[in-house]
Formats: sequence, C-alpha cells, structure tokens
Amino acid sequence: MVKSSKIIAKIEKFAPHELACEWDNSGWQVFCNNNDIKKVMLALNPDEEVINQAITNNCNLLITHHPLIFSKINRLSIKNPNQSVIIKAIQNELNIYSAHTNLDKTEGGTGDYLAEILGLTGIETIEEFVKKGSLAKPVSIEKFALTVKKVVNTDCLRIINNANTEMVKNVALCTGSGADFIHKLRDIDVYITGDVKYHNALNAIKFAVIDAGHFETEVLYLPVIKKLLSDLDIEIIIAEEKSPWKTL
Repeated sequence: MVKSSKIIAKIEKFAPHELACEWDNSGWQVFCNNNDIKKVMLALNPDEEVINQAITNNCNLLITHHPLIFSKINRLSIKNPNQSVIIKAIQNELNIYSAHTNLDKTEGGTGDYLAEILGLTGIETIEEFVKKGSLAKPVSIEKFALTVKKVVNTDCLRIINNANTEMVKNVALCTGSGADFIHKLRDIDVYITGDVKYHNALNAIKFAVIDAGHFETEVLYLPVIKKLLSDLDIEIIIAEEKSPWKTL
C-alpha cells in the first residue's frame, strides 16, 4: 500500500503540473483523504460507467486523462448527471486525479508515444501539442493509413486528401482533438488527429489528414501510465472503455 500523495508525486515528476494549460483543470478532482492506496484504476474518462467500475473493483484511487471537472460548480445536485458522479465518488471515498494537458505536453507524453509506436524518428514539437517526425522510408498513403488503423485499434478511419497525397514521409500528429492546428502546419505529408470537423477538412489543402479518433489516439496511452507506477506496492487495473461512436 502507498499513500496517494506518493503516487501523484510520481506522476507529476513525469508530467509536471505546471505544464498544464491555464484553461485546463489537471490535478485533483476529488480528494477524500491521503490514506494508503491499495488499488488504482486508470481510465481516459471519469464518467459514470468508469466510476462504477472503480467502486465495484474496490479501487480507492482513479487516475484519468480527462478531468472530471472543467467549469465552476456553484452547487451540487444528485439530479444533475455530471454532478451525481462527484457525489458518488465522495460517498465511496474514491479519490480522483487527472493528468491532462501536462501529460500531453511532457516529454514522453501522449503525442511522443503515438509517434514512437508509428515508427517515426526525429520527433520534435512544432506546435503546443503537435509532434512531427519522419518515416524511415516513404510509403503509400493507403499503406500508412492501414498502419494507423491497426495501431489505434479502430474499425474506421476518416481520411481527407484534398492535396492528392500519394506517398508519406513526413508526419505530424496530435492526440485527442487537434483539428484547430491544421491551418498552421507546413512541410508535412499527413497529419493525424481526432475530432476533425467539416470546415477543418476544407482547410486541409496542403497535406492529407487522418482522423483517427479522439478516444482511439489517447486511450492507448494508459498502459504507459501503468508501467510508470509499476514499481509501487499497489494493484493497478485499466478500466474497460469504448468509444461513444458506432460504425454501421
């Protein structure tokens, strides 16, 4: 068993809290106590299903990527679905901590990891959350898209190729929601991100864009957090989660 403060200190040593954006709410979402932690659950989203899983599995600490609380709360009501989960966590003494944009921006964070498992080299940060790297040798856009599909474990990719890109060598990526960076990027063959909207797609005229999904590009990072905490005397489990989208 380990004090919750020791567990969080290890996470914040890897992904310092000061890296988080001003608009973000990384850090403690629900702090019940600093008691000994026996079992930790890792998840992408602190939604009701995940919180129920944590309680059922007798976890007393839930660590998520996305924060539970973003905006100011003036009052709590059990009738409000977004607030009822906070009440449920407190009632069950479930501590909840989120490492969000600090985990995206830190060295070895979400973007670096996706770039690494895609086989990119020379990885660098070119925008706040955007990573850029190169493949060892060019491959066709079709072959590269299939590689991305396999890596993020999705049934469906959306590809925008207004630029008629045929071969891929230089790649940029942003895990989660990074479509707003499309108009800023240069000198790449393809950009990988999630949450690409219609007008984002229209603006993609200089390179191909692969929408690999917000959920899919981030949930694959949870085993990295598990490995980070593996030397502590705690049991760590990863929540069962799935994308809210269904493909027919």
